[in-house]
Amino acid sequence: MVNVIVSSYDQPDMGDLMLYPQKGNVAFGSGKDCYAFTLTRFARIYAEKFKTDKAKMMERLWGDNYFDAEDKKWKSTEVSVSGKPLKRAFCAFIMEPLIKIARAIMEGDVE
Repeated sequence: MVNVIVSSYDQPDMGDLMLYPQKGNVAFGSGKDCYAFTLTRFARIYAEKFKTDKAKMMERLWGDNYFDAEDKKWKSTEVSVSGKPLKRAFCAFIMEPLIKIARAIMEGDVE
C-alpha cells in the first residue's frame, strides 16, 4: 500500500523511492521499547551462521520464505519435508527472538 502512494509522487530525477525490506531501505522498530532494525542487521548475523551471502539472506528473511530445519533447506512452501507447518523466516528468525528477549527482560530473567 505504501508503495502505491509513493509511486504517485514519483519523479524521474528522484531515483527509486520504492520501499523494499529485502533491499534494506525499510526500518522496523518500536518507539515505546526503544529499538529499531533493518533486515541488513539480521542478514549479517544469519549469513555468517549459515555460511551464505548477506544479500541472499536478506531475500530469504522477507516474503514467502521458510527454513525447514529437518531438511536443512530453504523453501518457498510452508510445509516441511515431514508435513509439519513451517513459520515464515521473518517470524522465525527475527520476531520470535525479539519477543523472547523482550519477555526475558520483563520477567527479569537474566539467564
